[in-house]
Amino acid sequence: RRRRILVLCPEPPAPPTWGFALRVYHLARELARRNDVSMLTYDSGDESRDWRHLEELFRVHRVAAPADARRRRRAQLRSLAGLRSFHLGSLLSPEMQRAIDELAARESFDVIQVESSQMAGFDLPVGPALVLDEHNVEHDLIRGIAAVETSLPRKLYQLLEWRKVRREEIDAWRRFDGCVVTSGEDERQVRHRAPATPTRVVPNAVDLGHFTPAGGDVDPDSIIFVGSINYRPNTDAVLYFARRILPLVRQSRPQATFVVVGQGAPEAVQRLDGPGIRVIGAVADVRPHLARAAVVVVPLRMGGGTRLKVLEGLAMGKALVSTSLGCEGIDVDAGRHLLVADDPERFAAQVIRLMGDPGLRRDLGAAGRDLVERCYGWPAVVAELEAFHDQLVGAARRQRA
Repeated sequence: RRRRILVLCPEPPAPPTWGFALRVYHLARELARRNDVSMLTYDSGDESRDWRHLEELFRVHRVAAPADARRRRRAQLRSLAGLRSFHLGSLLSPEMQRAIDELAARESFDVIQVESSQMAGFDLPVGPALVLDEHNVEHDLIRGIAAVETSLPRKLYQLLEWRKVRREEIDAWRRFDGCVVTSGEDERQVRHRAPATPTRVVPNAVDLGHFTPAGGDVDPDSIIFVGSINYRPNTDAVLYFARRILPLVRQSRPQATFVVVGQGAPEAVQRLDGPGIRVIGAVADVRPHLARAAVVVVPLRMGGGTRLKVLEGLAMGKALVSTSLGCEGIDVDAGRHLLVADDPERFAAQVIRLMGDPGLRRDLGAAGRDLVERCYGWPAVVAELEAFHDQLVGAARRQRA
């Protein structure tokens, strides 16, 4: 039967040009094929957002973005004196709470799905099955940032923030009727801290019709990283590769070029642009850039969940080198689907190996494409989500009876 589903998210997921938006967009779009989906989200006034497209798919309701989200530094300083974290508190607003209350009074929803624990602090109505979609374990992300932070004041701030976020996030896991996670490791954490909360792994996926193996020439000296560079784990990954890995690669491949594609590169990344490193920025279509590269790198040292950049590279039949963390949560075998290395020397050696071995690149690419075709298409993933919705709605009805 068609269910009435409300998706509560921090920003409009269109155009879906980065990981968080891609997941929200594809989950909601697939759900809308068989259900009546409404979306309630903040509007920051960003003119690049494609509201018209969203309104063709869902009933969309907007609320002006809260001041704390727009005035980040001031709100972070103010949070130091309080018990609540900035990370999970900056998106709370009385305007959004009123919008939730008014929608719930007008419409009878079967499911309310909240996208990330950053939106989990609102008072939600009794009756619908309440589902928290955890894109990452947020307090793990903050602990990872603290671990690599070199500024002592910033490190201390992140450690304080980590303690607050950890308490608030675990409380959210316990308050919801069910928790969706993107990896088995994240599920183990939720089950350990909130054993009474049902969980389901609903991994990230990829549009298999959009990301396909491409023909054409490959530059054997081209290395690419794709992602939103304003996301702290991606910023760290780019700087780590450029400063500690790329010089080792160039000892064997002097012509090697590192290409960085993605929105919001901070100044530290923009300064890398020059001989041997191209910082391209946001692009309308990443596929031509991926197609030309010999090697896709995922040198992540922090973060959680599953990485869409890995799935997109696999779907295009590309050869990847990743850290263990970078491909965590995806059912890949090292050496069969991609290569894995966790220190600069080994990572550089694997990149050099692929640059000089087109046969190995082809074998990894074929195995990677086969994997995503079998396991990581959005329709199959959302079928798993709908089954979880059915379970939770059924349990809520039995409780009310």
